[in-house]
Amino acid sequence: MTMLAASVRSEWLKQKRSFTVWLVIGGGFFVPALILLIRLLRPAGLRELYASAGFWERLWTQCWESMAVFIMPLVIILAASLIAQIEYRNNTWKQVHATPQPFAAIFVAKLLVLLTMPLQLLVWFNLAMFAAGIVPALVFSHVDAPVSPIPFALFLQRNAAFFIDALPIVALQYLLALRFRNFMVPLGVGMAVWIAAIGALPWDYNYVVPYGYMVIDYTTTVQSRVKHALPAAAPVIAAGYFLLFTIAGYVVYATRGDKG
Repeated sequence: MTMLAASVRSEWLKQKRSFTVWLVIGGGFFVPALILLIRLLRPAGLRELYASAGFWERLWTQCWESMAVFIMPLVIILAASLIAQIEYRNNTWKQVHATPQPFAAIFVAKLLVLLTMPLQLLVWFNLAMFAAGIVPALVFSHVDAPVSPIPFALFLQRNAAFFIDALPIVALQYLLALRFRNFMVPLGVGMAVWIAAIGALPWDYNYVVPYGYMVIDYTTTVQSRVKHALPAAAPVIAAGYFLLFTIAGYVVYATRGDKG
């Protein structure tokens, strides 16, 4: 555990200096910032909107539609594809493997750091969404603070579900990033599978495409626009895919002759 903690700390320091930090922050703020900008430029109707019940639920639905379908999958695909590029770009894989760490510690440390990225994305997104709801009431004197209370328990439950839904993307992109030196390969594969997941949404067996669980979860639990005949809840299937891809990723990493 001490060795793993040191490995995680080392990987965290590497990640902090990379582009992924700004990618996660930008992804979290993007949609709420657009909604805030529209409300500041078009304040008509804000007074009635802020005085209505279910204000925060409607704002959540507005923000999450683009987040679940586009922003979060793309950010994770990019961030996970970049995780191994830190070593490839600086030609430091041999230095990493020369340290007294087993392959399992290196693999798990990078994976744990990678898993913090969707968590950070959710934190920034929720903070930005809260700001998008509060700032217009501070800017315009005729707009009062939302009368509707924030449903913290509901939002926490949905955040947890969407985080689990994203895990297959994390694991498969991590596997591809470790397997292929060229950054464009995991990025291209990830984009192709994501597009396939969007296209397969009306299909009865859409759950076999592992990148679509956020969209499936959103359309079933948030807006209920599509009926899906799933063999289990979307987070349960996503957790199974994550376990499968993680095991496969470690096997690919540990048995590969050339590790960089």
